[in-house]
Parts: sequence; structure tokens; C-alpha cells
Amino acid sequence: MHAEPHRELHLDQACQSLHLPAGAVLHCHAGRLWLTRETRAQAGASPDIMLVPGQRHRVESAGMHFLTHLRTSGPAARCSVELPAPRAMLRGAFSWR
Repeated sequence: MHAEPHRELHLDQACQSLHLPAGAVLHCHAGRLWLTRETRAQAGASPDIMLVPGQRHRVESAGMHFLTHLRTSGPAARCSVELPAPRAMLRGAFSWR
């Protein structure tokens, strides 16, 4: 079974946790999206990334990422996740939680 190459998300108030592979790209289509990465194995805090419609972010390191809609910013966030080409992915590197 292969992972979908592209998946759309609608975020209102809940935080969505995703395990993303390196090379995945998050695209913001509506609302404001707050992205943070779990950094247990690394020293220091993960930088918070804010995306507005039209912006995107390429994942540099595989791991857990947390996406949240900034409620004070207006409408719910709508974003999509584009996975790297299958030849570059490891089986099971991407999962929805």
C-alpha cells in the first residue's frame, strides 16, 4: 500500500499531528497556519513557522509536526501536504494521527 502523494486538511480548532518525511511540502491555501516540529533528539526549541495563503514550507527533517489554525486570524486554515516522489520515500514514513 502506497501513501497518497497529496492530502488536503481543514483545521479549525484542533491541532493535527503528522509524521512527515523530509522533502514533504506544506501549502497554505486559506487562513493562517502555525507549524511546529517535535525536536526531542535535538537541542533547543523548534522554530515556529507561520504560513499565510500562498506560502509553503518544505520539511527538512523527517519527524512529528504539529499544525494548528490561529483562531484569532479569521477563517479556518486549509492546507495541503505534498509528499516527495515515491522513489525518495521510505515505506511507512508518512502517517496521519
